[in-house]
Formats: sequence, structure tokens, C-alpha cells
Amino acid sequence: MTYRRGLAAAFLAGLLAGSAHAADLPAKVGEWRGTPPRVTEFTLTQNNENVGTWKNRVYTRAAPLASVEANLMEGPGPGTFFVPENGVPQGPANGPLGPPPAYEVLNIAGKHAILENEEATGQALAVALGKDRTLTLETKNLSREELLSFARELITILEEYL
Repeated sequence: MTYRRGLAAAFLAGLLAGSAHAADLPAKVGEWRGTPPRVTEFTLTQNNENVGTWKNRVYTRAAPLASVEANLMEGPGPGTFFVPENGVPQGPANGPLGPPPAYEVLNIAGKHAILENEEATGQALAVALGKDRTLTLETKNLSREELLSFARELITILEEYL
């Protein structure tokens, strides 16, 4: 009887461990706490085939108060994020919103990324995590350094599960 219980417990533990997707956004990133996750499956209407997922959490920090919205897109539907080697051309002016956004191609934790700085709306960071995996982080109230630090910490956590 003890052998069966041990075998059942090992099977259940393996089943539970396998049911959590390796790239889920964590509930906590350092001092940041995440909202409950939102997960959207990308499904083809013609044959109900799943072609990827979109995972979202908003992380907040109490002091000083700040937030970061994280989106993780995975699968062949969203595809692989392409980061151009020669940078990103500057777009047109935003009319009454001010000057055009500034783009910067970066390397964060060994991953190619593009940082967009928009005076009126804040910063957006898109990171190519590998084939068919893209992480985006958006904030209105973090400095460039704080956003990049958060990104490094989150990427390190996500890489532990690969």
C-alpha cells in the first residue's frame, strides 16, 4: 500500500509540475507584485488549432509607487520578434502629442531588444526571447534604468524554466 501511495504521489507531482507552462509570468519579481494573470489562447477559427498564447500581468511596486505591464507572446501565431541589427528608423512626429518616439536597440541579459521612449506615453521594451517568444514591458513612471533592471530580473526568472 505504501508503494502505491508513493507511486501515486510521484505521478501526481509530475502531472502538476508538467501542467504549469514553463514560461508563465511569475507572481513576484523581486519587490514587484503581479496581478492575477490573464491568458488568451490564439486559436484558428477554421480548425480550432491553437497557435499560441498571450500572457499578461501588471506588476506594481509600493515605494516608490510604480507599475509595469508585462506581456508574453508565445507560439507560431505571434511568431518570432525581429530586432534589426542597424537600429530602428525614427518615425514621424506625433502631431499634438509631441516629437516622434526615440528607439534604441539593446542587449538585455543576452537577448536582443528594442526600447521605445515616447514622451507622452512612457516607455515600451520588446525583447526577443527566442523562437516564437516575445516579452514586452510597458511603463509610464519608471526611469530607463529601472525598466531595464526589471527586465533583466524577469528574463532571468523566465530563463530558469527553459
